[in-house]
Amino acid sequence: MSHSELYTELDRSAYTNALAKSSPITKTFFALSALIISVSVQTVIVPVVIFVICTILVLGLAKVRARLYFNLFAYPTYMLALSCIFLALFFGSGGTTLLEIQLPWFTWSIFKSGLSMAITTFLRVEGALSCLFFLVLTTSITDLCVLLRRIRMPQIMVELSMMIYRYIFLFLEISEQMSLAQKLRLGRSGWINRIRALSMLIGSLFIRTLDQGERTLAAMNARGYDGEIRILEDFASPKKLALLGIVIFDVLLVILLFLTLNIGVI
Repeated sequence: MSHSELYTELDRSAYTNALAKSSPITKTFFALSALIISVSVQTVIVPVVIFVICTILVLGLAKVRARLYFNLFAYPTYMLALSCIFLALFFGSGGTTLLEIQLPWFTWSIFKSGLSMAITTFLRVEGALSCLFFLVLTTSITDLCVLLRRIRMPQIMVELSMMIYRYIFLFLEISEQMSLAQKLRLGRSGWINRIRALSMLIGSLFIRTLDQGERTLAAMNARGYDGEIRILEDFASPKKLALLGIVIFDVLLVILLFLTLNIGVI
């Protein structure tokens, strides 16, 4: 999936999912509270429960396409898995030794604590990612910006967030097009040419960024921009029953945390 397709799919999902009309306050409260619990715990059961619940909400309740949801996990999971492999191989000391490799200069030991740390970290981050993607796929950027304004976030930060969200995908698409053009012209044959092509791509993209920024500002000024991007602040109010349900869910997660403290990973 290209970056332009990803941007389109994210926006379509945020505006058309079954939970799109629900209060963004409720969805944000749920996502943030579950995310904080997921990254704070030292057990594997709670993050797994959070991941399963968020997946059920996204696929079952919000009716988001499974392909889009799991595609979002691809790159973060690859990077996370690589990091956790290093954690398992090079971290942890003392305790049970799972494997020892005799090298000329030292003995490389893989400890049970290091492997346990790697597995715990992987599951914690995956649980946090599921919370983040729940919010992204069910809540539009407009609703999030309105919510930020209501909690008295500085106006400049809200407007920058809107612009950055839009232009991240735009410039990723432009970089893909420029990279494809270089490949078609055999500009990436050999390491030297690859380095030269990459430097040219970065320089050209920087110039395109400045140019696009000037064009955007000129277009906004032509439409009467006076220093504030106005948004129609109209979204559903949070239901007390939903907020109470989220609080109960968080309390149950904390109880589950204490009940599973002594359950080891391996």
